[in-house]
Amino acid sequence: MSKVKVLKNDRYFTVVATKNILKGESILKLQGIVSLSPDKYSLQIGEKEHLASFSDNPQDEFSYFRFINHSCSPNSYFDIPDKALIALNDIPENEEVVFHYCTTEYEMASPFQCLCGNTNCLLEIKGFRYLSDEKKKEFFPQLAPHLKLRETINL
Repeated sequence: MSKVKVLKNDRYFTVVATKNILKGESILKLQGIVSLSPDKYSLQIGEKEHLASFSDNPQDEFSYFRFINHSCSPNSYFDIPDKALIALNDIPENEEVVFHYCTTEYEMASPFQCLCGNTNCLLEIKGFRYLSDEKKKEFFPQLAPHLKLRETINL
């Protein structure tokens, strides 16, 4: 049984926990098609590699990652080497599963105004490249390896 499901609310799709998920627990495995070019729904997995979902069908468990929304206060992150989404803290059943897009994307294919409403909201999500040095260091433990490499070089 999957730990998450995709729901559609009045404006967008969202991924929610189907049961309580513990901090550090793997939520889902990453699978998809590797591409050299990003799109609005791909996940950057390497310096020039992006993972696209197999389909845009919200019922396709192998494509759930496509529907995970951004939050400036995420409760999960992508562990790219292990190809898994990991809980940053306990996630109660029915809570939305979210991650910070800047922890995988160097430069967003489709930047957007963030409406998460968190006190630490960045307001505009453009990618890791545009974060302050302070934010880059704050996100370091959650960063994808290609971004950790960039950050280490710039320290």
